[in-house]
Amino acid sequence: MKPGRAATFGKSAVQFLAGCVRQTVTTKPRVEAGDTSLLESVKQWQQVFEHNPVMYFMVDPVGTVINVNTFGAAQLGYTATELIGRSVLDVFFEEDRDFVRACVTLCLETVDQSHTWEIRKVRKDGSVLWVRENAKTMLRADGGPIVLVACENITERKEAENALRQSEAYLAQAQELSHTGSFGWRSATGEITWSKETYRIFQCDEGTRPRIPFMLERIHPDDRLAVQQTTGQAAREGKDYDHEYRLLMPDGSIKYVRAVARATRDSSGRVQFVGSVTDVTATKEAERRLRESEQRFRDYAETASDWFWETGPDHRVTQISEHSDTITAPVGLLGLTRWDIAPDADLEPDKWRQHREALDAHVPFRDLVYRSRDRNGQAIYVRTSGKPFFDPQGAFLGYRGVCTDVTAAIRADQAEDALRRAQAELAHVTRVTTLGELTASIAHEINQPLAAVIANADACLSWLQRNPPDLNAARRSVDWIIEDGKRASDIIHHVRALAKQTDIEMVPLDASTVVREAVALVQREMASHAVSVRMELSSALPGIFGDRIQLQQVLINLIMNGIEAMEGVDDRPRELTIRSEADGDHAVLVSVADSGAGICEKAIDRLFMPFFTTKSSGMGMGLSICRSIVEAHGGRLAAASNQGHGATFQITLPVHREEAP
Repeated sequence: MKPGRAATFGKSAVQFLAGCVRQTVTTKPRVEAGDTSLLESVKQWQQVFEHNPVMYFMVDPVGTVINVNTFGAAQLGYTATELIGRSVLDVFFEEDRDFVRACVTLCLETVDQSHTWEIRKVRKDGSVLWVRENAKTMLRADGGPIVLVACENITERKEAENALRQSEAYLAQAQELSHTGSFGWRSATGEITWSKETYRIFQCDEGTRPRIPFMLERIHPDDRLAVQQTTGQAAREGKDYDHEYRLLMPDGSIKYVRAVARATRDSSGRVQFVGSVTDVTATKEAERRLRESEQRFRDYAETASDWFWETGPDHRVTQISEHSDTITAPVGLLGLTRWDIAPDADLEPDKWRQHREALDAHVPFRDLVYRSRDRNGQAIYVRTSGKPFFDPQGAFLGYRGVCTDVTAAIRADQAEDALRRAQAELAHVTRVTTLGELTASIAHEINQPLAAVIANADACLSWLQRNPPDLNAARRSVDWIIEDGKRASDIIHHVRALAKQTDIEMVPLDASTVVREAVALVQREMASHAVSVRMELSSALPGIFGDRIQLQQVLINLIMNGIEAMEGVDDRPRELTIRSEADGDHAVLVSVADSGAGICEKAIDRLFMPFFTTKSSGMGMGLSICRSIVEAHGGRLAAASNQGHGATFQITLPVHREEAP
């Protein structure tokens, strides 16, 4: 019983105390010589009072201790003399004293009626003593009241109760943290008991007695039959059970729970169960997300690769996990190293040496490509990547990785390389053919500086033959000879470069300069066909990055096509317009426009296809090669008919990345 209320029950201890008091207070003041038996009886009662293992107090109406037995005082760490005459409140905690006053007042108001309460007392050393007090007020011989109190030490019981409550609190908190409740079930009577956490899991009011119909209503309809079968069989056979099922909550949400119960028998031999029920919804959701994550990454890996592999600490294959739709994975690889599998291991020793060093260093590797054979013995190319894995102590266990059959890609690259080589050969042939067509123009271009060299040489001799020689004039003539010689050398250099089959040399270029150099080589051809050229070249173009010879070849081809397109034009000027300009901040445009017949709509879509030509004597390769060259430079080549006459071919080239903003 907690402090705060007095109760009326048990009277034995206080009645004993009252008897002792009566023997004392009702004794006659003067005892006859023959009344020795009465005196002996009083002594016996006093000895019992002093040494009885119950604490006895006598308190007057104001709360002063007028008597206390030796045992009672000793229990509080005092002697009887130390307590007699002091307020009884001194042995109680400050916060409990109002309750003590109320209890004493109640006793004084109800003479000869016993009251009982439980309360803490404080020992002399400050420690706590829990007591159960029986108190009763009786009247002395003079009619004055006296409160008799008998105290029983219940400290051990209180400590046990507190420990039990603490244990129950810990258990409740543990159940709440682990989402695990406990239950008891008497299968014969259907009686069910739940812990607080079980009520929470089932979302049931703790004031409601759990019953089987309520539980069945809460269980998901699809799981009810299985739950009834499991629990029914366990009840009939008296066996433990462990199962999972779903709860359908009032708001429509689903909970997953796991119930585990142990079967026991009561004193009557009837089966009863003690068990736990755990809310495993979070675990189920985590498992679902884990499965989705595993499947997602498996899909990624299977999409990006053809099979998985695993090797041990000695780098020998221990596992091959092939996708269901893959037929290229080699067979018979278990127990082999990668360099045992590859037939090109001896042909590329440096590659495999570096690979083995990476494996021995236990570092990841990526995109190792090697030759192998599929299960049919056909040669294939394999690209593999791997990552080392270790045990929790950091010991190396091997590698895990993926392999992809890249045979098609490798062969496509090989075919593309072959095509590029063929295109380069064809471009070279085309350049040589073009040079053959431009022989007269080239000869004319070279003839001009050579004629100037001869004229200047004659002039130099004339200046030297004067008397006296005009050395200054002769020196000027020699300077002019040198300039004309360089001009002729440059022309020959350009012609040789066009004729020579060399590797592509990508360098920063000025587009307008490339145009001027190309036009210089076809001047004679334009003059012989009565074609004039108008160049509108920007002087402030951003630089481009490319191969000078290839770009000149493209321009010469477009210019020659324009000359040929105007060959039958007699009613208007034959004019080529060549422009260069910036296209925003990221590209340079070069266009070649003629005033010929133009391009018909049917031909424009096929214009750049190999072997398509609109000329009776054409091969159909020139424009196809031009487009390939421009696209290799990261640009594009387009053609369109003009609104009036002729057509325009436009080259778009990206700005050199070092100059691009």
